[in-house]
Amino acid sequence: MSAASRQAHPPHTATRQLHCACCGRPFVRPSMRGPAPLYCSVDCQKQMRVRTRAWSQREDTPFGRRRAS
Repeated sequence: MSAASRQAHPPHTATRQLHCACCGRPFVRPSMRGPAPLYCSVDCQKQMRVRTRAWSQREDTPFGRRRAS
């Protein structure tokens, strides 16, 4: 068996498809440099920041105390 056929993981390519953590839409990773992006657009990034802020200010949050504003 050759080394090429024993690869544990497929090689990474710049066209690797990801799914947005906000809307779930598939998107292509623009570059292999740095960490993989979580969101497909700047709009989704802003939306998740707003949601995170709103969730952290809820009174019934089960994960500890409210965050200081």
